[in-house]
Amino acid sequence: MEVSASDVQGRAQVSRVAATDPKAALKLAGTITHAWYRCQSLTAAAEQLRGKEQLAALSKAFAAAKEQSEPNRVVTVASWPVGALAKVNPQLAAEWAAELVTIADTEPHNLRRAHALQTLAFKTSPYPEVLGLVTPALADALLGGHGPRIDRVIRDTFELVRSTHPHLLRDLALHHKANQQQQKLLASLPGAE
Repeated sequence: MEVSASDVQGRAQVSRVAATDPKAALKLAGTITHAWYRCQSLTAAAEQLRGKEQLAALSKAFAAAKEQSEPNRVVTVASWPVGALAKVNPQLAAEWAAELVTIADTEPHNLRRAHALQTLAFKTSPYPEVLGLVTPALADALLGGHGPRIDRVIRDTFELVRSTHPHLLRDLALHHKANQQQQKLLASLPGAE
């Protein structure tokens, strides 16, 4: 599905309205046609709600994300409601994150899978119990790919992996292209001199 100007404008309007009238923002978010923009908008409105209303809105956002046809897009945009949910219900957020990791595993392209999981890792980084479900899959995607873009994701997510699965760091550092940046990664490992 193509993104329309009304999808983009709708998301912007939801962002403006959410802080002052989250119920109106939620209603408007539900009218956005493109699933990506609807997911982000429902999440923005949900962040201003509480209790059952918030959970219902986040559930709608998560469902909208899953309307995407490509696994990396599903995981990337679903990271928004998962991150918001982790603030109020880490246990349910962990269930959603586990489902997204399973979806990410169906993405055959390592870089696309790594980028999607990177987004999920960043959105859940304040919540170790959720992040810990993501980092092993992220490391696996990174170790399966090669090139400067994979190296960048290794560098950008190295500390997140350290926070939950430090035993994966050496393999990630060694997988990075041999250069000064790799040396910095290796020097940051426990026991490095």
